[in-house]
Amino acid sequence: MDLGHVLMIVLALSFVIPWAVVSSYSMEPTLEVGDLVVMIPPSGSCQSLLGHVAIYYSPQFSDYIVHRVMSIENSQGCTYVFKGDANLGPDPYPVPRFDVVGVVKFVMPQLGLLSLSYRTYTALLYILGLIILVVVPAYVLDK
Repeated sequence: MDLGHVLMIVLALSFVIPWAVVSSYSMEPTLEVGDLVVMIPPSGSCQSLLGHVAIYYSPQFSDYIVHRVMSIENSQGCTYVFKGDANLGPDPYPVPRFDVVGVVKFVMPQLGLLSLSYRTYTALLYILGLIILVVVPAYVLDK
């Protein structure tokens, strides 16, 4: 299998398997910064998410949040109250079910640290340099 095939498989899996990286301390000790979480789509009744760690999109913060479903504010409209395990209070806004994008199925500790670090331009250049210095020569020597 050559480098092209490996890259195609990695890209395909990143679109097929929904995942996210924990980027704050709000879910400690359950989840830590850099943990990669794999999620499944929410299913079942409104009650089925209660107590589970889920990922929702927050229009107020324009970002995805990984927190625990603490309660249901409106069972007819299926609106949830979320809270980070390390936070003292609940999240400031109720979350409608259509904003919940997934339920955490399993966690791969610290596997997402690299993805957090490449959000900066310097880190991106560092990773690119690492690829050029390590991966490319290994690929060339393998042929």
